[in-house]
Amino acid sequence: MKQLHLYWFSGSGNTLRAASAFAERLRQRDWNVELRPLERSNPQAADPESVLGLAFPTHFFSIPAIVWSFVRSLPRAEGTEAIMLGTHGAFSGGVAGPLNRELTAKGFRCTAARILMMPDSFFPFFSDATNQRKIDRAVSKAEQYADDFAAGTVRWTRWAVLSDLHAAIFGGIFAARKLSRNYFSTVHAQNERCQRCSICVRFCPVNALEKQADAPPRPKMNCTNCLRCVAVCPTDAMRHMIGFLPYRSEEATALQRRFDDTL
Repeated sequence: MKQLHLYWFSGSGNTLRAASAFAERLRQRDWNVELRPLERSNPQAADPESVLGLAFPTHFFSIPAIVWSFVRSLPRAEGTEAIMLGTHGAFSGGVAGPLNRELTAKGFRCTAARILMMPDSFFPFFSDATNQRKIDRAVSKAEQYADDFAAGTVRWTRWAVLSDLHAAIFGGIFAARKLSRNYFSTVHAQNERCQRCSICVRFCPVNALEKQADAPPRPKMNCTNCLRCVAVCPTDAMRHMIGFLPYRSEEATALQRRFDDTL
């Protein structure tokens, strides 16, 4: 039986929805697929006998820092197969190429990649109905991707110069926000809505929320802006600093259960 370890990272739940659909479709085709949360996985323990899968969202048109950290900590491989499943709300030009280059340099054999359009969690301008149609289409395409991958009819190509340049520009801009809280947005909790339940603290993938006794949780500077805390908050207290209403791929408690089932 062919085996895939699919390491996933997801903020609003978009990528996890796609990764789950992809994994289930492969299981139906007699693959042994394990969904492994990237933030709780040791890259040094990656199995060289299993296909390495990476599923993650695009952050500011590039690869999230937590994903880069995981990939760069992987041990050298001797031709281990690697695949990618990405999601994005707008554009992802700086993702597939740089990741292919990094994995290839480590000795992996990059065979399949697909990036799916899903609702934008940073700029949630569309209605729930429109967002749901996007999610449904992406789930369907994730299942088709599984069929194509199993059949060997999908490839992982990259336009090295263009994608690397794109990643350098936009990745650098995104990283610059760490210079000051005034650069790009992080998150905050609305005091009047916050019930001090600490659900956001529990689900944060990088421990970037500091619990306070008599005040809402406070974000620290290691926040990656993945907006998972916004998505799982049951009272909509956690907000993007830009001030938009929260986006989540499904109702907050359902999303909490989905994360709990796979974390």
